[in-house]
Amino acid sequence: MKTEPLATTEAQELAANLLALVDAPSRGESEERLLRRLTRVAVLVPGVEAAACSLAGPEGPLHTAASDERTRRLECLQVESREGPCLDITRGEGPLADIPMSHPHSRTRWPRFTSRVLSEGFTAVTALPLHHQERTLGALDLYHQHGRLGSSGVRWARLLADATAVGLAHRDVLRDALVRGDQLQTALNSRVVIEQAKGILAERFDCDLQEAFERLRGHARTTRTKLSDLATLIVSNPADSPPFPRQRRAP
Repeated sequence: MKTEPLATTEAQELAANLLALVDAPSRGESEERLLRRLTRVAVLVPGVEAAACSLAGPEGPLHTAASDERTRRLECLQVESREGPCLDITRGEGPLADIPMSHPHSRTRWPRFTSRVLSEGFTAVTALPLHHQERTLGALDLYHQHGRLGSSGVRWARLLADATAVGLAHRDVLRDALVRGDQLQTALNSRVVIEQAKGILAERFDCDLQEAFERLRGHARTTRTKLSDLATLIVSNPADSPPFPRQRRAP
């Protein structure tokens, strides 16, 4: 495999896209758009003619993306036939660089896939994992002519794959943070309304806050009502409404 350095303009464009791939989730970019971005950028690597990628799922690849119709068909074939470099990568195999499709081993290993790749005009495939902290998140497939993708190009493609994996991992962190934030906000809102209901009952029954809370909790248990729902009812309803109406004072 030849080692051919990238031109300055090519390297600058790829470097700029590395940052975009890492930062995509913080800008609200979806998984599908991130994968499509990766395939569009991957074809900027000299020697790469087309690219496709997919995320790994429990039953096989998910959210596939492709740079053109040919590679879309090839990715679909891998899913349908359960064979191909993308599947092998998501099953834990390491990088596969410049695999010649005409080689007997390729024809034996991936018979349907190899035949289709050759019919689409490619003679070699390079498959790289989207890997982050011991997790294989997916795979990037590069379609090209055998011997045309140099070691410099493979290194850049691996950087693109790694940047995408970091972006995907950040997406998971952001998603978890948003979920926890929503849960904390819900808990805080519930706590606030419960404290409001306690204050209302303490005033209504001329008792301290602890006794008011015991009344509130006891009624919630008896009626199998969520404490926050009962508190909301007390806060939002008129004072003479059940379940704790204000007692009318004797004249």
